[in-house]
Amino acid sequence: MPTSQTTHPDSMSRWLWPFLMIAIAMVMVSVMIYSQRFVQKVDSIEKSQVAQYESRKFLLAQPDAINMNWMRTLDPMAKKIYGDLVWSTLMQEGMMRFANLPTLQPGETYHLWMHDLAHSADEPVSIAQFSPELTMPTELLIPFKAPRTISEPYKFTIMLDNSAEEIPSQPLLLAQP
Repeated sequence: MPTSQTTHPDSMSRWLWPFLMIAIAMVMVSVMIYSQRFVQKVDSIEKSQVAQYESRKFLLAQPDAINMNWMRTLDPMAKKIYGDLVWSTLMQEGMMRFANLPTLQPGETYHLWMHDLAHSADEPVSIAQFSPELTMPTELLIPFKAPRTISEPYKFTIMLDNSAEEIPSQPLLLAQP
């Protein structure tokens, strides 16, 4: 009578289940470590901006403070951005606040321009250029000061500047009192 070789599925499953359990445990530990590091990073970013939050509160407490929400342009990059801008003419200081600001491509910068009724509309004041490191989904606060005296601001514009000369600047956000 011929003898047939039988494989024992029990010996394979005996090693498969412990292997799967160890793999699942390793994935769970990795996810927990990653999420803990993510939370620590967000906390450190928020702690570093505590002084800026206090400065924003101080600006808002000024008798001449103007608080304006950003208005989006038709540029698709701007569709998820929101935030506001605070300006004090007495202090000649302001604070921009953003959420969902898109990450910039190499050679791009954001540029804040301010228009003053005391000067020609063709002469906006260049206030600040910034290229924030946006690695975490947190609120971004950017303080700024006017390089010259602004007496009656009537429009603030965030432009997307590109270092390539053939690509013109694009308006992304507007704020008006």
